[in-house]
Amino acid sequence: MSLRTTLNTTRAFCTKTSLKPSNLYRTIITAHRPTVQPIAVKQYRMASIIQATAQAAHSTFANLVSASPIKAGDAVPDVEIKINDLEDKINFSKLTGKNILVLVPGAFSPTCSSQVPGYIEQFSAFKSKGVSDIYIVAVNDMFVMNAWKDKLQDGKPETVKYAADDAATLAHGLGLVLDAQAIFGGPRLKRGAVVFEDGKVTHVAVEPSPGEVTVSHADEVLKVL
Repeated sequence: MSLRTTLNTTRAFCTKTSLKPSNLYRTIITAHRPTVQPIAVKQYRMASIIQATAQAAHSTFANLVSASPIKAGDAVPDVEIKINDLEDKINFSKLTGKNILVLVPGAFSPTCSSQVPGYIEQFSAFKSKGVSDIYIVAVNDMFVMNAWKDKLQDGKPETVKYAADDAATLAHGLGLVLDAQAIFGGPRLKRGAVVFEDGKVTHVAVEPSPGEVTVSHADEVLKVL
């Protein structure tokens, strides 16, 4: 066999054996090929629902904070909130005489729990100034407000009353919505006190910092009566 014949035979053999992948090679490639799962239509729908819900929540909060803060001379908002239990409602605009709303961001929070006792302890002093009732109001449900009342009253006769603005309707009506997303997870009432008589506001004291009790302290409110 000549040298040329030998080279041609070798070239042909290499071409046949090197260019055709073996069955084992095909199996390895197939086994490592990633499988792409198609995204179901339901996933797209769920994402749309979540996005729409978030947009609605943002829009609702934007509407809440856009209301003008209440001031002396304004009418008390004509809204109902819960008091005592899930069935009882109260509309502060319908009350007669002199009454006080003590607004707190959240039941059981340390600052709120230090604000309310002053009104409990000096309830008789407020009565001597012609106050009919004092209402502690927070954006909490009625179960939480009743549990908080039991803790603060600690067996003493009930003096001040506790009301639940669970849907923040009063907070919106007063224009005193606090952006408490970082602390409480949603909108709450700003800390303050509102004195009103026969449906008309006579004094409003809103804390510049929700973490402090200064102008809405019981002693300070007594001074303006």
